[in-house]
Amino acid sequence: MTDQEMLQQVQERIAEEQQGQPSNDGPKLDKHGLPIPKPDFVERCLYANELGDGLLFSYLFKGRHAYVGQADEWIWWSGHHWSVDLIEKGHRARADVEHVAQAYYTTGAHFDRLAKDAERDGDKESAGRLKAKAEKMKARAARLRTETGRKRCLEFAKTNLESPLAIAGDEIDRDPWSLPMANGVVDLRTGEIRPGRPDDWLVKSSPVEWQGIDAPCPHWEHFVTEIMGDDPEMAAFLQRVFGYGVTGLAREHIFLVLLGRGRNGKGIMTEVIQTVLGGQNATTALAGPVQSEMLLDQGKNRSAAGPSPDIMSLRGLRIAFASETDEGQRFSPARVKWFSGGETLTGRYPHDKRNVSFAPTHLLALLTNHKPHAPASDFAFWERLLLVDFPLSFVDRKPQNENERPMDKGLKDRLLQELPGIAAWLVRGCLEWQRVGIAPPAKVREATSEYRRDEDLLADFVDECCDLQQEGQPEIRSKASDLYDAFCAWFKRNVSAKKTISQKAFGKMMLERFQRERKGGTYYYFGVSVSPHAQLELDQEE
Repeated sequence: MTDQEMLQQVQERIAEEQQGQPSNDGPKLDKHGLPIPKPDFVERCLYANELGDGLLFSYLFKGRHAYVGQADEWIWWSGHHWSVDLIEKGHRARADVEHVAQAYYTTGAHFDRLAKDAERDGDKESAGRLKAKAEKMKARAARLRTETGRKRCLEFAKTNLESPLAIAGDEIDRDPWSLPMANGVVDLRTGEIRPGRPDDWLVKSSPVEWQGIDAPCPHWEHFVTEIMGDDPEMAAFLQRVFGYGVTGLAREHIFLVLLGRGRNGKGIMTEVIQTVLGGQNATTALAGPVQSEMLLDQGKNRSAAGPSPDIMSLRGLRIAFASETDEGQRFSPARVKWFSGGETLTGRYPHDKRNVSFAPTHLLALLTNHKPHAPASDFAFWERLLLVDFPLSFVDRKPQNENERPMDKGLKDRLLQELPGIAAWLVRGCLEWQRVGIAPPAKVREATSEYRRDEDLLADFVDECCDLQQEGQPEIRSKASDLYDAFCAWFKRNVSAKKTISQKAFGKMMLERFQRERKGGTYYYFGVSVSPHAQLELDQEE
């Protein structure tokens, strides 16, 4: 028999075994719940050499182990979702090669018994042949107990053509309506739970057990309302927005900015939400931290050819929390819009040679003590941004100011006792979002509008330093260069003595509000001029 014929027989037997043929009852299972292969199948795997080892591993562990090519790692089925090895990449898969060795060893013992039976019957030729098979089986088992043997077995398990355990990785975490929990998968459209299935390909998960949509969390609900200044409308908004966040839909195109100085509750709130959604394990968490630098103007462009683990950290994440920006920093509107706009993201793992493109699944939120600067004229940026102010401060002394409250040092421990209830709170928020949408309260809209107005430097400059054309008055015009010089002087006095806005950027802002024409080689803006008193003050400062 040729190697090709033998391989074909092995492959046919794999299909037969996995389909439960010829019996309709399926293969018998051992004490580990693994299928028990038949001796002739194991024998054929033996003679297919290392490929046979891989095929036997695939037969035993289909639906229990899988290799993800894009991430270069093995995952294992943990009951309701897939898990990633925390000890070492491929640790469990390598350990489970022992079951392949045991299959060979057990089959070798089977042939030993047949050889003894043949000897008793006086059939020395058959006995010799069976003993030789038994020795080969035991030798193969011994080889699989070496590091090289284990590695080669797994290599063929993931690359064989008949029953490969390798997947590209695009299959992972594709269902936005499924929320994997410790005891099943919650359907976010209904709040009902079902058993997880290997073909769900869900990896990111919550370690919390689902106790039903009505599981209580009284301390959590009181806490969220309190940190919103005892405003139930704002508390309900947070429940909706984070409830939306636990889906993987990324359809709302919003950017949540959580603002508050000092001990205001936003850190505890987001930390507990991350705990509910598996934040202790960054690899499989549904919510977790990302670098705030991803959202800020770094003053230079990163090489497109380099790895981008920051972008890849967003893959499959449901809620991404960026934390704390220093005072005076500026947003990169283009990056914020990219990361919050629902467009395909492209990045590369450090070990990988190819870029990977994936659909975003995350709600993007920034926790900050200071408002980063942003161009007031960028309509698309401000359409995304929702500013949530945390008005209170929890102090470790007697409160002295109106916005101060006494600190509750045992609060966090009590909240961590309510994780199943907080999970239900999130899912109830998701159901409410499906009913009414994000629906930002007036407080959020007003705070966001005020933030935008504070960032409108041109409006401040015009209000303080310029005269505007009034109806019925003679035409007003100014040289573009004079207006820019006056703006730079005003900017140096009021905003920053070290930086200024380029003439090109200034011109872009002006063109959004005023007409510009070129006359005799000089550009003029019409309808605006520097007021005499402002010009005098600016000249005196220079």
